[in-house]
Amino acid sequence: MTSQRTSALITGYSLLLMAVIAGFALGYAYPTFNPMNQSDMAIQRVSEHRLLYVLMLVAMIMIAILDVIVSWTLFQYFKDANRPLSFIASLLRVVYTILFGWAILFLFKNLSQETDYASMCQHFSSFETIWSTGLMVFGAHLFAVAMLMRQHQRIPNWIWNLTLIAGVSYFAIHLIKLTMPDSEKLIDYLNKIFGLPMTLGEICLALWLVVKGGRPDAKSVS
Repeated sequence: MTSQRTSALITGYSLLLMAVIAGFALGYAYPTFNPMNQSDMAIQRVSEHRLLYVLMLVAMIMIAILDVIVSWTLFQYFKDANRPLSFIASLLRVVYTILFGWAILFLFKNLSQETDYASMCQHFSSFETIWSTGLMVFGAHLFAVAMLMRQHQRIPNWIWNLTLIAGVSYFAIHLIKLTMPDSEKLIDYLNKIFGLPMTLGEICLALWLVVKGGRPDAKSVS
């Protein structure tokens, strides 16, 4: 098995596993504890569902670990296409992972028995702010990956176009979230429009890498 094929498999399976874990941690568990417009319920829910909260934190840590792995393997896979851009893309994902890890620390503070309502709300707010900043960096990472996919020439055009849209969407939506505090309705609207490409961008790349990535017979598909 070639080194590039190994990198493709590790990247693909890591991204797919990450998608599953993120579905649980960020799609199911997190909204349970920090539901929109119901922050007054947060402290009660963390107390009543403490095990779920801990599992959510463990899952987030697993996501961060997988992000570090993908940062390296993506660089290894794309470095022959454009080494400087591949390094930049990898570095951007590492920066995102650092910010995500920093944000998670605030959620750990909610496990303290001394955390009151005001502190818990502040912890959730800090997590959201730092994570949104990280997701802007993640959007830049996806943009760089899309450019690498285009130069790779074997990855279908529709996949790198989808990844490009996902990158721009992540960056724009979270820039609005950070700079326009009263933009919940606009952000919700944009998420409904661009939610699918934002979700499918990396998943389609992951599937392609698992099936064809690094194989000598992988051909370009328009």
